[in-house]
Formats: sequence, C-alpha cells, structure tokens
Amino acid sequence: MNHITTIAQLTQILDQASPAECSKIMKRIRIDTSELEHCATWSDQSYTRNCLARNKKYELILLCWDIGAKTPIHDHGGKDCWVYQIQGTIQETRYQAFNLRLKETHQMTLSAQKLTYMNDSMGYHALENIANQRAMTLHIYVSPIDVCEVFNTQKGCFETKKMSYHTHQEKNTSMLVS
Repeated sequence: MNHITTIAQLTQILDQASPAECSKIMKRIRIDTSELEHCATWSDQSYTRNCLARNKKYELILLCWDIGAKTPIHDHGGKDCWVYQIQGTIQETRYQAFNLRLKETHQMTLSAQKLTYMNDSMGYHALENIANQRAMTLHIYVSPIDVCEVFNTQKGCFETKKMSYHTHQEKNTSMLVS
C-alpha cells in the first residue's frame, strides 16, 4: 500500500475517487507536520479552521489547536468525517442523546498518525487538545459541511450553526471565508 504524504497527492486521489473508496484512502495518509506548516494559522485559547480544498465531493480542513482548545459537542450535518492526527494529542469524546440528555459513550486519545471516523449515526462528538503543546488535525468530509448541530451547554439544547473558515487556501492565497 502506497502512503499518501502530501496534500497534493491526497486531493488528486480524492478528486478521482468515489465516496465508497474514501475509507481505504484515509488509511493510506502519512502526512507530516512540515507539509502543512505553511497553511497553519493559530489563535490563542482556541482552534482555527483552515480550508485546504473544497469541492462538491469533499472538504479538506486543517484544524490548528492551541493548548486546551476544544470543540463544542456537535454532529456532522449528515456527512462522513475522518480526522487524521498530524501533531500533538487530541481526545475525542462521543455522545448519544437519550430523552433530550447527552450521555458519554466513548472516549479515545489520538496521537500522531492516528485516524478516527465519525458520522451522525454514531451520535455526536467533541474534540479537545489535552497536551501541553499545540496540535494539528486534518479533517476530511465526504461532501462539504455547511451547517451542523452544536450543543449549547447554557441552554441545554442543540442549535444549528453555519460553518466558516479562518483561512481558505486557493492557488496559494489565503482569504477569510464566512
């Protein structure tokens, strides 16, 4: 099995693949931090969403995590999602909704070159940088996600959130996409 070591290789393969082939493709990824450093943007106490590629078939996003940064509990708008750990250590916590309450069902730690998969039939999840250093993860969605359901802890319910990027890579330029 040939490893995929660059974003250019990954996008070329994804452009030609069917959705059914994505799982096998994701298992071939071995992308190093150095391949993504030029795309990385950082925010103190949070994470950034940096779009590397987007078309009708897929969306490829680099998330850059500051120390302690975490996502809210969320779904994936009906899309398949793979998360490939580039650098650092991320904890994934999965949840199921029972009688309007969330129950934690699974927790795992991702270290460099580990892969996890999630879709809405599996419930909801949240990701958190649990290491004392920055982290980077590569997120691959089969079909882009324009909106998702995010759990509002203050109200105790899910709310629809429109997705946006901090940067969007297009022909080596960055621009803010809302």
